[in-house]
Amino acid sequence: MHFLRSLSQGLVTATLAILLSVSVASIAQATPFIDPKNYDITKIIPPPPQPGSEEYRIDTGFLKNVRATGTKGQIERGNKASHDSVFDYSETLGDWFNPQDLPKTAALFDKVNKETKKAIELAKHYFTRTRPETWIETGDIEKSNGYAYPSGHTTRAFVWANLLANALPKEQKALHKQGRQKAWYRVILGRHFPADVRAGKLYGQFLAKEFLKSPEFQKQWPSVREEIRAARKAAESSPKGIHPSGVTNDAPPSLKL
Repeated sequence: MHFLRSLSQGLVTATLAILLSVSVASIAQATPFIDPKNYDITKIIPPPPQPGSEEYRIDTGFLKNVRATGTKGQIERGNKASHDSVFDYSETLGDWFNPQDLPKTAALFDKVNKETKKAIELAKHYFTRTRPETWIETGDIEKSNGYAYPSGHTTRAFVWANLLANALPKEQKALHKQGRQKAWYRVILGRHFPADVRAGKLYGQFLAKEFLKSPEFQKQWPSVREEIRAARKAAESSPKGIHPSGVTNDAPPSLKL
């Protein structure tokens, strides 16, 4: 009888310990890194060009010219890049940068992506700039309208590039180069005006700084950063080495990004 009572108490204790650990983990997951609702978006990015202004004429004219000169290859690469992920940056960093070998990185960026998406939606619904209809002509696989300003893909691209540059400072220039190319594809696909992607870059840089100064983010970032650096070091010393596939760089200087 005593044995059964002890066994029962042990099971209860173990069950409570499991429930407590799950609860603590859930609370940690539920605690946001950032709170975009508290941002004054007008102090982060300027408003989009207004119809009738010289800036609007230049912005729409640039897109018109791009659509007239864009190649089939650019559109194909742009469509491929539309299904974006932080691990797209393996093109710059090498195939060691993948979710299978970097589980902590994958988990953290999953949360970063969800919070970035909320921030993007808040900004888009504040400015309510209509997306150009030129995307319909490209056979763009996303097939959605929504608002255009700031560009969500560009915002994410520069959140990722800036956070990864914090882990790998020597790769900052190359990471930003790929972020710029991602932004260019949004214009090539006719989904965004140039001003949209410029605003996306500004917003992405701002959000990355907000993540990095967040106490909740900093509880997890050091171990993630170490995971990234350790994987990079292991790849450098492996017989295979690091051989990034490389990033096409055909964004024109006139994009001013």
